Order: sequence, then C-alpha cells, then structure tokens
Amino acid sequence: MYRFTNPIIWLCRIRHRCGYGVHSPYAFRFIVDVLYERLSYYAYRQLDKSLPLKDRFRVRKVLHMLLRISNWHQPATVACITNSHNVARYIKAGCNKAQVTGCCPEAKIDLCWLDEPNNEVVTHLHEHSVLLLDHLNKHRDWFMSLPSVVSFDLYDIGIAFFNTKYNKQHYIVNF
Repeated sequence: MYRFTNPIIWLCRIRHRCGYGVHSPYAFRFIVDVLYERLSYYAYRQLDKSLPLKDRFRVRKVLHMLLRISNWHQPATVACITNSHNVARYIKAGCNKAQVTGCCPEAKIDLCWLDEPNNEVVTHLHEHSVLLLDHLNKHRDWFMSLPSVVSFDLYDIGIAFFNTKYNKQHYIVNF
C-alpha cells in the first residue's frame, strides 16, 4: 500500500518480506498463508465492484487482507470501530457467522479493527482475540504498549494476537 507513496521505507523493509527471519511456525504460517496469500478469494470480485474509484487500488490490498484474516480466524464477535463501512463488509464476507458491530460491545471481542487507539476496547479482548490498528505509523507507541503476545508491524497496520501459549515476539513484515 505504501510502496508507491514512500519507496524509501518500502526498500528499507524489503528484507522483512515473505516471512524471512521468522522462526515461529505459527507466525510464519500466518504471514505466508494469510498476509501474502495471492490467490483470488471467492468474494473479491463482487466486493471490489462497489468500492469507490479512488479506493480501488490503494485500499483494496488492506481490505483483501481483512477478508483473509476474518476467514482464517472465524470470529464470533467483531468490533469494527471505523468511519469506513467497507471494512465491515469485507470482514463479514470472510466470516458470515460473525456479529459485526460499530461500537465496543459488552461481550468479549474476537476480532477488532481500530482507526485510532481505544483503551476501552482492549479491556474486552481475551486470549484468542486479534486486534488490527490502522495508521500504525501515527500510533506506534500505543500499539507497542498493548499486552499482546505476538504482534506484526506492517508499517501502516498493526496486528496483535493475545494468545499466551505463544512466546512474546514482534515481527516486522513488508506488506
């Protein structure tokens, strides 16, 4: 996504592509099978038709990643705290059984997409939750202070897993 807007950053992070340097089997499988999956999913074509023309190229990569994460994680409850309605559509397409809400529910959250840091949401996360933070480059300090176990830095997006059975690790991925 940022490859065309800031090629210097993309070139500096090129050594972190395709899971190079990742020794955890869980993290490597997530990078290879979810983040770098290049095969066309069943809902891409239909969902992409309704995207505004300005979002068709820059935002599509992130939305496709959300669909793949939702399909891989199969969340029951999703908190989608954003101004974009496209995010909720792509997450719902990845997992039809998911209950997607635009605010912080009282129940536990399995998957959460945030545009900005929100400490209230963190209190509703549990051991099998996944948190995705957009605009990571602006909120990196808040993201790094999360009690997450495994985290991925995609430069624009941060992904945090809270499962305590894994060793604490932070990965940089050239997405």
